[in-house]
Amino acid sequence: MIGGIMKNILSLLTVLLVLALIQPSISFSQEIEIKGLRLGMTMAEVESKVGKLPLKNFTIAGVKGKYEDSNPVIIKFYEGKLDVFVFFFDANHFDDVLEAVKTKYPSLECAKSNVSNAMGASFDQVKCNLHDQSGSLSLSRFVSDIKTSALSLMSDRAIKETKDKQKEKRKDL
Repeated sequence: MIGGIMKNILSLLTVLLVLALIQPSISFSQEIEIKGLRLGMTMAEVESKVGKLPLKNFTIAGVKGKYEDSNPVIIKFYEGKLDVFVFFFDANHFDDVLEAVKTKYPSLECAKSNVSNAMGASFDQVKCNLHDQSGSLSLSRFVSDIKTSALSLMSDRAIKETKDKQKEKRKDL
């Protein structure tokens, strides 16, 4: 079961990275942080801010992570520096997280669209993005399904790597 959950989490991470590539972003002159975490921090610096990894009881705006039985937070390092941070949470709490992020970063810009499922039901999608000198903060109401939202920080390096991988996949015909 945990293997299946991890596979789903990795799929969600790929979706988030692609969304970060597609979503236009507004530039922000200060460093973006989530609960004291900034891109480029070492593991020791991260753990000094949020505790020992992996994070299981992490919250944002009082909202718990979605995958309590495994890990609601993905943290990846590249060359010893924080490169990717993703927090998955229940989509029912999206507005709470959005309000907290907009309070901290009023220049966050969000785009609304409609998404529909195979049954034809329509849902209001919201994708928000803010870019600083090292990467992007992204917040999406729906990632891979209508029950999961995500808040992420991704370095420009990670976004470029994902974009390059997507280009290679398109060439594989």
